[in-house]
Amino acid sequence: MAKLMNMPETASMQDIQRNYRKLFDRVKETRNPLFVLRNNVTEAVIIDADSWKSISLKLQDKEESDALEALKIYHKEKKAGKLKVLKGKFSSLMN
Repeated sequence: MAKLMNMPETASMQDIQRNYRKLFDRVKETRNPLFVLRNNVTEAVIIDADSWKSISLKLQDKEESDALEALKIYHKEKKAGKLKVLKGKFSSLMN
């Protein structure tokens, strides 16, 4: 059975101006993002600090994992003699 997605919570810019404390408290309590709309187009997304920290750590872990994988590929290809020396305009990048 397909899982139904929850409709995201939204607020207009005017809602934010008038009820920011109530809206921010709801975001903090539910840990659900609040999509801020301007002319029915998402202008920004408000999330609680703990969610942001979690997202940031996951992104950092992914970037580090990708960098380590790139280094493994580099070493493997270097050992196999598949790397080429840059010539011309781009050779100055290696110095």
